[in-house]
Amino acid sequence: MGMVSHFWETPATVVGMVAPPVTNPPSNVRVVDDEIAGRPRPEDLVRLSAPLRCELTAELDGTVEFADVGVEELLLAALGRAIARTIGAGVVTVSGLTTVAPIRLCCATERDLDADGLLAEVRHALTIAQHAAMPPAEVVFSFLGMPPDPALGPLEVTDGPALGVLAYRCDDEIQMDWWYDTRRLDLCTVEELAAQFRLGLIGLTSEAGAIEGAA
Repeated sequence: MGMVSHFWETPATVVGMVAPPVTNPPSNVRVVDDEIAGRPRPEDLVRLSAPLRCELTAELDGTVEFADVGVEELLLAALGRAIARTIGAGVVTVSGLTTVAPIRLCCATERDLDADGLLAEVRHALTIAQHAAMPPAEVVFSFLGMPPDPALGPLEVTDGPALGVLAYRCDDEIQMDWWYDTRRLDLCTVEELAAQFRLGLIGLTSEAGAIEGAA
């Protein structure tokens, strides 16, 4: 367990990263380093804490108001950016406590899809999720308004997904708890996902405009 610090403060981590382009139909992205069957033991589940500092949280809240998008939509879009940059482009099935049903999350770099396009994809996925059959979730993602019960994080990755992300407000920051199964995901992969999530969110909040069809 630890805090992400200087590693994910450095924009240079994205230099030279090339992810495969989004295909049509899009490919399914597996969010694992190793395929290992069976339920994890309690000691296999580890949390990486990577809060969004006050300044970035304020930027996110400002974009929510300006672009008329939801906090969860922005965070999911940033997750899609992070997966594309770290693992590869395509689609990932994401479930969560705060979504009606699992969604097919578009994972694309800026080269393939700009901020407005990615946010529109996320909104569309959230709209159609409850009407479509989905493969098993690769990631569990939940945005909560307050700190969760400490037992909630491990429960997200006890069955199925190797990665569970809990986002919630704590004081003036949005806390990000990255829970992962250490048998199937390496620490360096989760650190890079957290780093690319932050950088992706910076890009989204800087570039997003009002989404067509937003309320």
